[in-house]
Amino acid sequence: MKTKLFFLILLFLIPFGCKEEKQIEVIPDYDRIYLPTNQLTELPQLVEGNDQLLRDSIIHTYLKLYPFEDSVGNKPTMEYKFMISETGIIEKIFLGKDNNKKIDQIVLNTIKDWKYKPGVKDGKNVKSQSPMILWFETDKPINESSFAAVVENMPGPIGGMFAIQEKIQYPEIAKRAGIQGRVIIQAFIDENGNVVHAKVLTGIGGGCDEMAIDAVKKTKFNPGMQNGKTVKVQVTIPIVFKLQ
Repeated sequence: MKTKLFFLILLFLIPFGCKEEKQIEVIPDYDRIYLPTNQLTELPQLVEGNDQLLRDSIIHTYLKLYPFEDSVGNKPTMEYKFMISETGIIEKIFLGKDNNKKIDQIVLNTIKDWKYKPGVKDGKNVKSQSPMILWFETDKPINESSFAAVVENMPGPIGGMFAIQEKIQYPEIAKRAGIQGRVIIQAFIDENGNVVHAKVLTGIGGGCDEMAIDAVKKTKFNPGMQNGKTVKVQVTIPIVFKLQ
């Protein structure tokens, strides 16, 4: 009888003697329960947590994992969507399929105690999403001044603008948020017609900037010509994102 009583007491005490660490569940996409940004009248706002500190930590780890010498194709864009409750806590998280698992763990460890001013729809606090896309410029640094701005024959994509446009898929986050517009890319093209560096001059967000710059980098150009010789040239390229 004493033995049975001992086990009953032990079973009663165990739940109170072990403090469980908060875990954030990783889930598939959840648009029906957690409203995307384009369905909100007020977006969720971070009030407890350091967004910039997290980004700095990710960048530090990212550059160790993907140094400049690696090929561009091995460098993933990191995609996250935080699913925020009506009370402003992160209940669940969506991880992009190409994310690096080590960086994912940094994010999961950092955000578990974050708190938000919750998203609002029609005057009421609602379950909502807060997307975060982290894309990194991984090209080697270049001397931009060594690339001419104007030459006799300016570079052009082989196959025309279609060669760039066919490489672009409208980012799902941008679609759901109703984001559209024109992204302006500045591309630096060497004597062989390769894009050795590119950057966004005008962006619209939602993953469109990253998609545009990636498409430009993957496109081969006819090199610029000056006095019968191929030369390094910089060009600006507008890429339009328009919802049907």
